[in-house]
Amino acid sequence: MSRDYYTLQPDKIYRVGKHYTPGRAGQKIQFITRHHLMYIGEGEAVVDGIWNHRPASAHHVIGPDGRWVQTVYDNDTAWANASQWANQRTIAIEHSNNTGRAHGSDFHPDSWNISEETIISGARVAAAYCLYFNLGRPVYGKNIRDHFEFTATGCPVHLSGPKVGNGFGGRAGKYHQQWMDEAQRFYDELKAGKTVPAKPVNKESKGATMKAVEQVNAHTRAFITGFFTPQFDAIQEIWRQLRGPAGKGWEQLGQNDKGQNLTLVDAVAAIRQQLTQIQADVNELKRRKK
Repeated sequence: MSRDYYTLQPDKIYRVGKHYTPGRAGQKIQFITRHHLMYIGEGEAVVDGIWNHRPASAHHVIGPDGRWVQTVYDNDTAWANASQWANQRTIAIEHSNNTGRAHGSDFHPDSWNISEETIISGARVAAAYCLYFNLGRPVYGKNIRDHFEFTATGCPVHLSGPKVGNGFGGRAGKYHQQWMDEAQRFYDELKAGKTVPAKPVNKESKGATMKAVEQVNAHTRAFITGFFTPQFDAIQEIWRQLRGPAGKGWEQLGQNDKGQNLTLVDAVAAIRQQLTQIQADVNELKRRKK
């Protein structure tokens, strides 16, 4: 595919197979959310290696050399911000890193760096969306927002804008101003109808050797496995206790008038109904004694 900012055509479309919501529940796109990927790689690798295996996604991934891959369609809701309200109203853009975590801190200057090509490309994609959906010139805090605004996270780390709650005590991350300057400059260029520059030239990402890439991505996979898997298992166990094996209720709780086993929720509802009837009977007996 040939990139076209006016029609929002990416370099490639490679959609997640699940972990997104069709449609936007009637909501309109209102802003762009910036993310850093906590991973070194292209959109295809993120979809196949992460998002198809855990409940997360974004609309776009900007690779370590600026390549633009769309992974969720604009009309659908990506699972990006840990906030249904925000997810239904945003276009989420992930920016690949070219280094991993360093010196024991996500916010160290050497941690989670992003190439200039990725910064420029991500800013231009955001500018194109601001123009296409009539969101106006990119303005931080209005039509450009950050992941940390919607949940407890440090994301997008060095892309973070100057806002209370980010990982830098409210100061902007080192890439924020460069990203915003390019987004505004490019928006003005697009709106003026000038020739769209070619996408950033692909070249080897600075500091991103194959060994370093695998080390960073192994760290990310280990984090996902260690942190999220126990939570998913716990949620699954809660679901099983409420719904019964395979969601077909518990035999020991009895059956409804259709011969189906009751779930825990069904059983509680039945008990409540019976208690209500017992109370009504008691009240009737009291009334007759008077």
